[in-house]
Amino acid sequence: MKKKMIALLLALVFIIPGSVLSFADNAPSSLEAPKNLNVYVDNDDILIRWTLPQSIADGAASAAYDGDIMYFIDWKVNDGPWHYDAPKVRVGLYRWDTDSNFFNYVAGLSWDADNVQEIHLPYYAFGYDSHEQLDLANNKYTFRMRFAFEAYGLEEGDELLTSPYSNEVSIGKGVSSQPPKTLDATQNLKAELKYNEHGKPYFLLNWTNPESVSEVNENFPVRVKIDFKVGTGKWYSETVTLDWMGSIPLSTSYNFDPVEEHYTDRMVIEENVYYIRIMYIYESVDGKTRVVSPYSNVVSIGTPKYESASSWAVSELDQAAELGFITDTIKGKMNGPITREEFAEVVVNFYEIVTGKKAEPHPTEKFSDTANPAVLKARNLNIVYGVGEGKFAPKNYLTREQMAAMITRTISACYAEITSEFIENDVKNVPDFRDQASFDRYGIVPAKFMAKYKITVGIDNLGNYGPKNTCTREQAVIFLLRAYLYRDQYLK
Repeated sequence: MKKKMIALLLALVFIIPGSVLSFADNAPSSLEAPKNLNVYVDNDDILIRWTLPQSIADGAASAAYDGDIMYFIDWKVNDGPWHYDAPKVRVGLYRWDTDSNFFNYVAGLSWDADNVQEIHLPYYAFGYDSHEQLDLANNKYTFRMRFAFEAYGLEEGDELLTSPYSNEVSIGKGVSSQPPKTLDATQNLKAELKYNEHGKPYFLLNWTNPESVSEVNENFPVRVKIDFKVGTGKWYSETVTLDWMGSIPLSTSYNFDPVEEHYTDRMVIEENVYYIRIMYIYESVDGKTRVVSPYSNVVSIGTPKYESASSWAVSELDQAAELGFITDTIKGKMNGPITREEFAEVVVNFYEIVTGKKAEPHPTEKFSDTANPAVLKARNLNIVYGVGEGKFAPKNYLTREQMAAMITRTISACYAEITSEFIENDVKNVPDFRDQASFDRYGIVPAKFMAKYKITVGIDNLGNYGPKNTCTREQAVIFLLRAYLYRDQYLK
């Protein structure tokens, strides 16, 4: 009879759909032990850290099991007995009302990129009334832990599938964990521009954690701080203390939204370059220990307002960029020489921003060597002239005396009261330049006007102006900026 029943059951296995008898797939067949159990003290409390085997992390994160994976911590004082000494975990061995500090669901705790989890054991977890009773100076506390799978529907006393114990760790009575003295930096930071469902930009950051940092993280919580700046502005870390910089658990990727996280008020990828770097940090709760790594490599995304500027020019170029005075054709190499054509584009752009008017090309005059609309607009505004024979020489580099003449003409175009007669009368008492003999006649008065209002004062402290010297892009923009900023001095 028994053989017939067995045969019938085997037949049913092949006949009934797999989903009906799939309960064997809804529970793990075994559990790996916790890895790298560690203990340390912070702010007079004990903290326990361990690493989840990947199989446990996957099982805890999955909803496939008909039950839950739990952790169970055992402890003893000095050479006394283990508090929960039992070969297997059974329902009721740990009580929720008295022992919840020592057991819980694995999925109830977060874990970082290295699968490390941590719990906090205050003095009252051990049944004490004060920190003093913990007495780590005279007592040694030893810990071990294991995982267990609790299937749904078990009753008091039922046995749980239990993993082997972890390693044992101790603290107190001369035994302590020493915090790290250094943290290595990561060199593999990468950033990718992304957009959320509302079309707002953010950055997907990815990096690799050095093995040395992961080893520290097994013992002490290493976190990641993100630093950020816009263009040539200050790093966020230069405007706040480390205490006010947010941090995230150790990870290898992060969706970073500088606006949502209050690093900046707005992001316009088409207008700025955004720079990001990260650092690792360990800081104790009691504030006695702080260890930071060097910063990672810097990554950037966006459109620069300008590039390759001289250090002395950056502050004023930033102002000019904010006002829109830097044109696209020159922003790629600000310390390079500026051509006559490029400067025509700059001054027309300046005129339109300052006056709010639209410049129009000259209705009749043309140049045989350029059809650039900006040149023809500058000609119509009487800012530029040709070099003879119907030519403009657009690719010739602008000299400083040409620059002075063109800037004063630009001022006249912007402000009706600044006529050529006004300028000539205004500079009558300005002393001659030491190298004035090398000027072409048209450049002397404009250069003196520039010098009087400190738009540019020359090339040295000896009174030389350098009229035939080439003018750079950053000089041209900065002199126009000063002409704008100092306008109250000549518009009296």
